[in-house]
Amino acid sequence: MDKAEWNNVGGFLRKVYAVSEDMKSIANGFDADKKSKGMTLAEELKTFSKAADAPTGSQNGPEFLAYSKKIVTIFDDFLDLLSDVPDEL
Repeated sequence: MDKAEWNNVGGFLRKVYAVSEDMKSIANGFDADKKSKGMTLAEELKTFSKAADAPTGSQNGPEFLAYSKKIVTIFDDFLDLLSDVPDEL
C-alpha cells in the first residue's frame, strides 16, 4: 500500500476508536452480566485500535493485521451480545 492508503487506515482507526463510546452506550441497556462484558469489549476496542495506529504509522502490514484480527474478534463478540436468539436455533 502507498502512504496515502496507510493514512486512510489511520483515519479509519480513529473512527473505530470512537465507536467504543457507542458500544458503551449500547451496553448500558444490557442486563448486568452482558453490560460488564460489553463495557470490557468497548475498552478493549479502544486499546487495540489505539495500539494498531503505531504499525500503521510505520507501515508495518503484518503487525497491523494482527491487531485488526483482534479488533474484528471484539466486534464479533459485541454483536453476539446483541443477539437474543437461542443457541438451539
